[in-house]
Amino acid sequence: MMLYRKKLISVLILLILVSLFLISCNSNDLSKKEYLAVINDEKIKVEEYKIYLWRIKQLYQSIGQEDIWETKFDGKPAEEVAKERAFDSIKSIKIQVQEGRKMELSFTEEEKEEVVSQTEELINSIGEEEMKNMGLTEQDIKNVVEDTIMSQKVYMETTKDFVGNKSEFEDFFEQNKEMLTQVRVKHILLKTHDLVDGKLVELSKEEQENAKIKAEEALEKARNGEDFDSLVQEYSQDESSLAYNGEYTFMRGQGMDKNFEDASFDLKVNEISDLVKSSYGYHIIKMEEIIEPDKELIELEYYDLMKRNYYNKKLEEWINNATVEINQEVWEEIKIL
Repeated sequence: MMLYRKKLISVLILLILVSLFLISCNSNDLSKKEYLAVINDEKIKVEEYKIYLWRIKQLYQSIGQEDIWETKFDGKPAEEVAKERAFDSIKSIKIQVQEGRKMELSFTEEEKEEVVSQTEELINSIGEEEMKNMGLTEQDIKNVVEDTIMSQKVYMETTKDFVGNKSEFEDFFEQNKEMLTQVRVKHILLKTHDLVDGKLVELSKEEQENAKIKAEEALEKARNGEDFDSLVQEYSQDESSLAYNGEYTFMRGQGMDKNFEDASFDLKVNEISDLVKSSYGYHIIKMEEIIEPDKELIELEYYDLMKRNYYNKKLEEWINNATVEINQEVWEEIKIL
């Protein structure tokens, strides 16, 4: 159920083109070297920005390791892109916190305890040595945590009266029901291509002919009622699914070969396909289950995403109306490595 929920949320996000929103002490007396920018007359401490930058650095390196910093994105060095992303994040959070002040929001006792807990976690994540290298104090980290939690309160306060449109959801569900349906199939693969270093390499003509002969043989046995799981173990060359007797569960548009996907969705439960030619080879597919979308779950997720979309528009207005001035001298001095 959790895996289905994650897949479902991903598809919903794609279908309705929703972009999720970005992930304080008085600092107006800071010297020019101590602040990175001024956002709506509030000076942003360099140290707080460094925490956002540290997070982005961890994210980038988890994707591309250390050599990601040699990469360019749309002609820009990765370091510059990371700095800009970190600034977009702190700008978004600070503007939300400023709105929270206008709303006169404050922390509950439970939220204060959460600040303490998350501050300790972030300190442990960064580490004492890295904090020292970055010139961070515990208060700097606490400020960032408080801002993050306050931005969540602003979201809750801004969207508390949001009500989803039932008729819009019904239209959405009917239009996208097929995209939200899953199939659970089992298959036998006889290869005509091998995957080598991430690329499909064509097998010899003789090997391809033998693959088709074997596939036709397996299909005949399956059509004659032989146990499909046993045939998978006897014939299939799809090593990644052998442990599961050739089973895959997927929605449309989740990266399966187009011919394989179309053939799977055309089957009825317990029906066995003809030979299906994909970029990998010949498949025999058996439909095990058609998993209809859980309408109640989708409705909840749909309204939640619509609520986030409503909030994003508000946030975009706040950001567009904000005055932002970057301290270029300090900006140029900040390095990731």
